[in-house]
Amino acid sequence: MPGARRWRRPALGLLLILAGSLSGVGATTQGPQQLVIETTERMLATLEQQAPQLEQNPALIYDLVGEIVLPHFDFGRMGGWVLGKHWRTASPEEKLRFVRAFRELLVRTYAVALLEYRGQRIEYLPLRADPAGGEVTVRTRVMQSGRAPVALNYTLWERDGRWRVYDISVDGISLVASFRTSYAAEIRERGLDALITRLEQHNLKGEALP
Repeated sequence: MPGARRWRRPALGLLLILAGSLSGVGATTQGPQQLVIETTERMLATLEQQAPQLEQNPALIYDLVGEIVLPHFDFGRMGGWVLGKHWRTASPEEKLRFVRAFRELLVRTYAVALLEYRGQRIEYLPLRADPAGGEVTVRTRVMQSGRAPVALNYTLWERDGRWRVYDISVDGISLVASFRTSYAAEIRERGLDALITRLEQHNLKGEALP
């Protein structure tokens, strides 16, 4: 899964994906970019405050991810985009199983990246598209000492008065597109149920993305 490995590289990028997942407080009144900025600051502060506890027990990071991230990503929309035409033909049970397995896989990957954060600086770029249209791309650059900046973009859409993330790209590599290509090939060879079962079994091992 080369594409998945590519967008997984920058630890801060994944941290910002979490931090940019939008705070529930004020989500109906603030714009998506301001929410990303404010929630990033909140996440970084929390990470710093809990550093001693996390060093002793890294598994605590999962509670942090579950509290801040899960309510603010639209995993249903992500799952639909990732499976593409296979989503339309999947049974309700298959859709539910896939979304659960995919969500857990991403959360574990993000949690591991959080533990690797080393204080990189972030630059915020102008929004793409008008928030009034209901969908925007929040663009940032992760500044790295002695290395080229990493372009990190996340796409959000407004649903029921709240902004939610449904795609992320790192240096032009889209998370949704990467998994869609990889999973489509696997589904053609083995079927959707086999893919879901593999993800579920992978999650039982408690591992992040391969």
